[in-house]
Amino acid sequence: MVPQNRGNRLSIEAWETESLRFTAFPISASPIEDVGWWQSLVGQPPEVEVTRPREGGIRAEGAFEAGRLILETLPFRIDLHLIPSPELSATTSGFATIGKFTEILAPFAQVTNKWLSLDSCPEIQRIAFGAVLFASVDSKESGYRQLAAYLPGVDIDPEHSTDFLYQINRPRGSTTGISNLTINRVTKWSVALIFGGGFFVEPTQISYHETPQKHIACRLELDISTSVGRREPLPRDRIPSILSEFMDVAKEIVIEGDIP
Repeated sequence: MVPQNRGNRLSIEAWETESLRFTAFPISASPIEDVGWWQSLVGQPPEVEVTRPREGGIRAEGAFEAGRLILETLPFRIDLHLIPSPELSATTSGFATIGKFTEILAPFAQVTNKWLSLDSCPEIQRIAFGAVLFASVDSKESGYRQLAAYLPGVDIDPEHSTDFLYQINRPRGSTTGISNLTINRVTKWSVALIFGGGFFVEPTQISYHETPQKHIACRLELDISTSVGRREPLPRDRIPSILSEFMDVAKEIVIEGDIP
């Protein structure tokens, strides 16, 4: 088994961002009216807008920073996603990225807080912040050894194990001063592997050939949210503080790993 050397954790600057997400769950009695939200956030019309009358939803998207921002509105939730642009997703690491976690977090927080400040923003009873991060490693074994530094309560055998996946929720009381507000801190740790390859078109067939090249990375999925059981709306003027706490918690996990 791997000895737990907590000093071998990576710098936070080593973690790249695959995606970011903010989700708001309005109270059932609060009307949702997307009155030009995208225009208010980005300052220009979306590149793509899709209306879904049967679901009562709208999806708008366009370029934002180094990725694609997606605003999806449904009767029971509103999501802001930041994902890689298809034309810019290829990197030397082999994994799609929207940039370093330390650099992309602030612009995403800014656009999210802008939406929260709109007069048309509904009353919200629950919010969530999600992120998918990765840090490149040389091999599956080195990836498992790296994860061991973040998971002090888990014994990992890098030489004789495969398909490792560790998920846990460590709830914690909010530091914002809001009474009885619990923060869920769900983390999922794994090692991801991507093989190179491509399609080859021949006169009589199309075939796929895998190349020896492969890319490996430690992968961390974060889902930080207020507790499900809350029924009353969150104080509107305190929601930006909760979001800021979420992002501080996310950075703490990336730096410290799985801690109470």
